[in-house]
Amino acid sequence: MTSNRFAAPYVRPGVDTAAADPPAWDDRNLPELRRVAVVGSGLIGTSIGLALSAHGIEVFLRDTDEAQVKLAEAMGAGRPWQGERVDHAVIATPLPTVAAQLRELQRGGLAATVSDAGSVKARPLVEAVQLGCDLGSWCPAHPIAGRERHGAVSARADLFAERVWAICPVPHTGADAVAATAALALTCGAIPVRTTPERHDATMAVLSHVPQLVASVLAGSLLGLDSHDLPFVGQGFRDTTRLADSDAALWASIIDGNRGPIAERVRLLGREFTHLADVLAEGTREEVVAAVSGAMGRGHRGRALLPRKAGAKALPWGWVGVVLDDRPGQLAALFAVIGEWEVNIEDVGPFEHSLDAPAGIVEIAVDPAGADGLVERLTEAGWTAYRRS
Repeated sequence: MTSNRFAAPYVRPGVDTAAADPPAWDDRNLPELRRVAVVGSGLIGTSIGLALSAHGIEVFLRDTDEAQVKLAEAMGAGRPWQGERVDHAVIATPLPTVAAQLRELQRGGLAATVSDAGSVKARPLVEAVQLGCDLGSWCPAHPIAGRERHGAVSARADLFAERVWAICPVPHTGADAVAATAALALTCGAIPVRTTPERHDATMAVLSHVPQLVASVLAGSLLGLDSHDLPFVGQGFRDTTRLADSDAALWASIIDGNRGPIAERVRLLGREFTHLADVLAEGTREEVVAAVSGAMGRGHRGRALLPRKAGAKALPWGWVGVVLDDRPGQLAALFAVIGEWEVNIEDVGPFEHSLDAPAGIVEIAVDPAGADGLVERLTEAGWTAYRRS
């Protein structure tokens, strides 16, 4: 049985998404998945197999690379698929092959419902229509998780834990397919969030695809640097270019599959950098300060919009800093007194503390409406507290 909950938008009408998390999927009415086939034994497919197997689900594996299937099987992700009928199949193959894999599964009658794990949704949908696939039994989806390393050897059973799993049905998608995809995501430990294919692709262009290109282009700039200068690299450059280690062939197909939204965002970034370059080259000191301060200010506001919890709506939390003496029990005492005041701590920042310093600072995120009041109460209680700007 499935819940009619899946026929409605993910966020209930009337809910203020700027002030509340969206409601969770009603997993009481989701189907029980007993047999699942995973087509594709790379990082994502093998990780799905490991997560499902850990919950006692019978998993079948298929891949054009038999070595990957053997490796995934040895890791405990499942066993080779010989065409047994399954409750659900998930396609975790490269983007250009998703529609063809879907057609093959449907023509063979191998699965009651199908989903996929592609990071682009619109193009496979168009290709599936062109191939004459049944859209009713297929729910486009995308587990938003990964690693720079690829292949079965890099798979992890907890790869999707507390990560968003985008569920992107179209009007033709049947309720059974949506429900099975949500059940798959929840079993893997993920948080299913419903959206549309078009909105997914536009969003991922900003949050995933362009960042990959930026990291790769930035890391590539090292090729023009003298080798004697490389030891001066700091952690900031390493953090910013971490994505540059990603698989080039995989990402080439992803970028090609979402080229329209990506091109739009790249042009926008290009205009911003060109303007900044012009100011740096020809502007006065005041103009340079204004341009840099403006860019960084927009960056601060953008970062503040990021959700603090997976799947939650973004909230601009109020950050409160508290000075803690370097002695046992201080952090526990702080949290205890805040708990007594029934103030919910949404997030905790890094603990700033030097080994030779007598005190350190911890920053906590709370409802912005109560941040100033919390600072006042902490100060009255003898703590040194401040509101972070």
